[in-house]
Amino acid sequence: MKYKKRILSCLLLSILVLLFCSNMIDLITGDTTAFQAVSADQAVSSYTSQGGSEFELGTFKMKLKVGEKGQILRPQHSPLKDFIYSFEMHVADPSIITFDEKGNWVALKAGTTKVSPSFPTSVDSEQAKKFNEELKAHPVDLTVNDISVTWEVTVEDLKAGTSPVYRLYQPDLKVHLYTMDENEYRILGNHGWKQEGQAWTSNNASGTPVYRLYHPGLKVHLYTMDTNEYKVLATRGWKQEGEAYKSSGSTPVYRLYHADIKKHLYTRDANEKNVLSTRGWKYEGVAWNVE
Repeated sequence: MKYKKRILSCLLLSILVLLFCSNMIDLITGDTTAFQAVSADQAVSSYTSQGGSEFELGTFKMKLKVGEKGQILRPQHSPLKDFIYSFEMHVADPSIITFDEKGNWVALKAGTTKVSPSFPTSVDSEQAKKFNEELKAHPVDLTVNDISVTWEVTVEDLKAGTSPVYRLYQPDLKVHLYTMDENEYRILGNHGWKQEGQAWTSNNASGTPVYRLYHPGLKVHLYTMDTNEYKVLATRGWKQEGEAYKSSGSTPVYRLYHADIKKHLYTRDANEKNVLSTRGWKYEGVAWNVE
């Protein structure tokens, strides 16, 4: 596959403006948890990840917990935003973290390794062939940067007595769901729900319970630590679904609300909270803390 090596000044300027104005993340639909990794070639492209990953801006580092899952995505304003096979991830130690051809990753064990993203270029690569088909269907003038970008990925073990809380998104209903139940996470992933990886970690032994309710008419879930609210809503059409997880630790989980779609969203990512607050979502404060 042959790529044009051409820097488009207008594209560079627009991307730089977007970088400073919107932090390179488009979450207006609220359908993804995005964490940005600003890279040395940020004028040409940047990378986002959904799931439990936490990118330290400017340091090219990715901190994960064993068992976390997610997906590397292009920004929504990127010319390649709808491309599935545009990343080829080169991992120094794939026993620590692995990536498939669609950018889905899984943190396998504790350790530190290097990850370098690039366009798939190998002639014999199945991923490169699929990427080429995407380019044929949606022609794009690619800017191939000569600067090598490398991320340092550190995977840590979960604390004893803690469990991951997973986040899912239903695009038709525009709702999120949070669960510690791996079976629920897996089954819903096969029934129209988009798996968004680990949202945060919950302490199994201590902390304040966070209860989950469901309204079949509205088709939305609600999460609360208020036992009185939990009881009252049960008399007003809400179905009690028990304890979802526990609130503990020192990491805040922020709550936002979108009046147009009448939906709440919860995130531990301050950057996601700040970006969404400028795009129709109202920040409603800290909902609870997590590990």
